[in-house]
Amino acid sequence: MQPNRMPLPRQVEDRLKERIISGDCKAGEQLPSEEELAREYGVSRATVREAVASLALQGYLIKRRGVGTFVGQPDAISGGLESLISITQWIRQSGKEPGTTFVDIDRRAATIHERELFAPWKTDEVVEIHRVRTASKIPVLYCIDVIPAAFAPTAPSDLDESLLAYLETRWGQVVIFAQTEIDVVVASKIMAEELAVPRATPLLCLRQAHYNQHSTVLLWSQDHFLPGHFHFDVRRHRQ
Repeated sequence: MQPNRMPLPRQVEDRLKERIISGDCKAGEQLPSEEELAREYGVSRATVREAVASLALQGYLIKRRGVGTFVGQPDAISGGLESLISITQWIRQSGKEPGTTFVDIDRRAATIHERELFAPWKTDEVVEIHRVRTASKIPVLYCIDVIPAAFAPTAPSDLDESLLAYLETRWGQVVIFAQTEIDVVVASKIMAEELAVPRATPLLCLRQAHYNQHSTVLLWSQDHFLPGHFHFDVRRHRQ
């Protein structure tokens, strides 16, 4: 590579990004191996690895455990964070078919935080629900939802894809708004296995307290989005 004041990983990152944006590397195409890219750019594999990790975090690349690294799809599921709709609706509105490949429902004692969060329900137990959501059969999201035990589903099929719809139709609890925190976390062992990505893959996490029509917290969720499959936009106003 030509001398440049930028760090080598950034130089490789920019070169790869140019190839993706120009269409030289097409969506869904597998990227050459780290060794091949290192030879091509005249850098170490560690440098390539760092560049690829950064592009994966930005959604330009998708890493599949045991398979390889692929160029991200241009038709990512997109939408504004201002609108509160279910994941099922979000995926469907993007022209993809929503689905679920993994469901785990665990009834357990509430933590101190959860007792405070769900204080109006006077509950000592909660139900924690883990699901992997798919878009046209591709795993794109790992969801962790916690609700008071009183609203527990009797079987995974009760959820019928949308948890918000289940709470409304079964219990008359309508989610009106949510308080959201956004963070980047790394995939745990179970998340990596179910999403078919390497462990410690960066995931965008939305932590949300959902409030019902009486402004009472009904649901605590942690949605872990796989980079490359989602695009978020937020309208901001200067004050």
